[in-house]
Amino acid sequence: MNMENKTSPLSDRFYKDTRKKLVGLIQEKNLDGFLVTNPANIFYFTGFFYVTNERPSGFFLSKNNKSKLFIPLLEKENAENVSIDEINIYEEFPGEINPYSFMADNLSENNIGTDIKNIDILHLIKNKFNKLDHNTGFESFRFEKLDEEMKLITKASKYADVALEYLKENAQDMINKNFDERALVKICTEYAKKQMLDELSCVFDETPCDVVATIHSGPRGAFPHGKSLSRIPKKNETLICGVGACVGGLYAESGVTFILGEPNKDQENIIKAMKQVNDEVVENLKEGNVCEEINKVASEIYREYDLSNYVRHRIGHGMGFEGHEAPWLSPGDKTILKNNMVFSNEPGVYRPNIDGYRTISSMIVGKNSGKQISNFLDRSIDDRIINLN
Repeated sequence: MNMENKTSPLSDRFYKDTRKKLVGLIQEKNLDGFLVTNPANIFYFTGFFYVTNERPSGFFLSKNNKSKLFIPLLEKENAENVSIDEINIYEEFPGEINPYSFMADNLSENNIGTDIKNIDILHLIKNKFNKLDHNTGFESFRFEKLDEEMKLITKASKYADVALEYLKENAQDMINKNFDERALVKICTEYAKKQMLDELSCVFDETPCDVVATIHSGPRGAFPHGKSLSRIPKKNETLICGVGACVGGLYAESGVTFILGEPNKDQENIIKAMKQVNDEVVENLKEGNVCEEINKVASEIYREYDLSNYVRHRIGHGMGFEGHEAPWLSPGDKTILKNNMVFSNEPGVYRPNIDGYRTISSMIVGKNSGKQISNFLDRSIDDRIINLN
């Protein structure tokens, strides 16, 4: 697949824009500042990509647009090139002083908002402030993607497609040579990742970039989140391949169910239902619709094909700085869709002890309909058939 080489990481302008949005929320809620501790939110405002572990980090922005970063000592050098007014460093976790207390002690503002939801942490630091507001509506802050995010999400989806295309082109030969699920995963992801690293410039070196996948075949396909095993796929079975890719910290997905040999009537029926679900969901992913209603669109089609008893999960989830993030195309989520929200589209049918089927596309909310940005599923259904000897 030919892919242009003009992709760039998120720019300084992007982080200025996200902080400007946060200042707007601070002013709207009449606060003095906002403390962010969720790693994805820290990435969103700073570009400070670090290995997340038990050591907390934090980002604070004042109403005057002054910024602070709170990090453990081992991240000191990693943070030196981040555009931040002040960096505060604690030695270690758990430490003599709790890192969250350390953050609170180094803030002079009295009325702040926060993305912290953990009750114990909130109780620990609340007496440091006159007001500690954790119900500001900040949860929806990253729902609508900015243009630079959209470009990287779209690019990531293309690399996920690359892995699927390579698997499609080579699966017949590899399975005939008794390659197991794990080997197939390794080969198709390494191919896509090599292409990614060859095409992206060195300016991406300090950002997350990766391709990962799972493959399940035969009866194992009925395990939506099962491990890829040392199992060799067999003729007449289904093979599910789901791929996730990340470019510059932004995530997308693509996935397909292959039929290994000539499909039988059941397999044809389910594949047809899956395509209809995928296409109808994309069509209905438009501004003004409600998240849970999109899931109902899928549910109605499953019902028409008498497949409802084999469905195990919602139709999709949000994506961005996290592979799975709110909002959810799921019962109970009443979020109204807005332009440039990004979701996965994951029709799934799982027949215990028989087989499983799942397709995955990444899609963007539009004004009149959604837009599918991972393209493997645009190919003919015949391209989902792999003939084995």
